[in-house]
Amino acid sequence: MSAGHGSADPASTGHGSTDDGRTGERATRPWTEAELALLARTELIRVAGARDDGTLRSFALVGHVRLGRDELVRSLNGPDGGWYRGAIRSGHGEIDVDGRRIAVAFVRDVGRAAAVDQALRDRYGHDAGVRRMTRAPARDATLRAVPLRTDG
Repeated sequence: MSAGHGSADPASTGHGSTDDGRTGERATRPWTEAELALLARTELIRVAGARDDGTLRSFALVGHVRLGRDELVRSLNGPDGGWYRGAIRSGHGEIDVDGRRIAVAFVRDVGRAAAVDQALRDRYGHDAGVRRMTRAPARDATLRAVPLRTDG
């Protein structure tokens, strides 16, 4: 990984979770091989942040890419995008991958903008939508979706 991951706040680094596998107060887990395979073959996913009362905001359809074992999403409208603001506010929510809902933490990803740009181009090509996703303000709104433990 590139530089830029040295912040003490795990929610604002490229790593995103503390050493004990927790993001904020919610325990995380690795992606399963089945989830990674499903994500790889699903072109677009739906994302929704959780409200303060635990209910989900409206889902938004987004593109996604993988860097290593990290799954990343960007807000086309940048930090002002509605789904992005909701995801950042609560720090968690769900993704829907071809009908399978997965509880996730949303973690700001920093220091890998060029790698995410290239992954987006590799996956989706070079059309106008991808060009928008690879410059500001979208480039400033990259989140990593990290699966949450649901076993208690």
